[in-house]
Order: sequence, then C-alpha cells, then structure tokens
Amino acid sequence: MNKYRVVACVSVFIILADQITKWLIRTNVALYERIPLLSFFDITHLRNRGAAFGILNDLPDTFKMPLFVLVLIVAVVVICVFLKNLDDHNRVLIYSLSLILGGAVGNSIDRFRLGYVTDFLDFHWFGDPNYHWPPFNVADSAITIGVILILFDTFFLNKSKYSSTDN
Repeated sequence: MNKYRVVACVSVFIILADQITKWLIRTNVALYERIPLLSFFDITHLRNRGAAFGILNDLPDTFKMPLFVLVLIVAVVVICVFLKNLDDHNRVLIYSLSLILGGAVGNSIDRFRLGYVTDFLDFHWFGDPNYHWPPFNVADSAITIGVILILFDTFFLNKSKYSSTDN
C-alpha cells in the first residue's frame, strides 16, 4: 500500500476513534464523574483547556488559541516533510507519523470546536486514585505510541544500519 494511503487510513481511524470515545464520555459521563473499572484504572470525565498534562492552562485564550493553531500547522508541515522523504518500505516511521498526525488532529478538533480537550482515561496506583497519571484520551495515546515507535526505530531498528557502516 502507498505510504500516503497508510497515513490517510491510520490518521482517519485515530481521529474517528478519538472523537467517538470523547463524544461517548461527554454524553454519558458527568463532568468530573469517576467510574472505577479496575483497581488501577478509572474513567474520569475532565476538560483540559491547556496542552498536554494541563501545561499552559493559565495562559489567556487570546494567546493560547493562536499558539495551538501554530503548533498544529508546524506539526502537520513537519510530518508531511518527513513523509515525503520516507521510503515506502519504512513502515515503522510511516505508522508512527500517522499516529501522531491523527492524534494531533483529534485533539485540535476538540480544542478549536469546544475550547478544551476531553480527557477520560485515568490510570492510578493500585487502590489509591490520589496517585495517578494525568488523565488522557485516545489522541494522546496515539501521539505517545507514535513517538515511542520513532524512538524505537531510531535507537534499535536502525542501529544495525549505522553499526554495519562503521566496519
């Protein structure tokens, strides 16, 4: 399959999964409501008006929104440039960039449409919800997995390419 088709399919899948899960949370779980599912995992409906982990929460909207638009534009341009220069056979990086693009667009849809991002996946230390990772969503997960895959590709999969040229 052509790399651009892969990017389109994966990104659209992430965007749809992200938007559907956020819609389900907004329509079925009251704001700040916590639904315990496992001893280390809850569904908790939160609104994040900032960036990842609430960074920039206190920044005025007059600065925040233009900054988010700029970050989205830069991210899309950088991803497109990387994709253009990638060989069709470099699947790990193609999927990684697709996940990041889908996640960035998914969160941006919320941010521009609602003024906040819906977060709901809440992992915490077994039995104690006071010690938890900041809640996140499907888009955040896709971005994180994409970045981890890029790091894995860079440090492990491509390592053999670099070490074989050193000999």
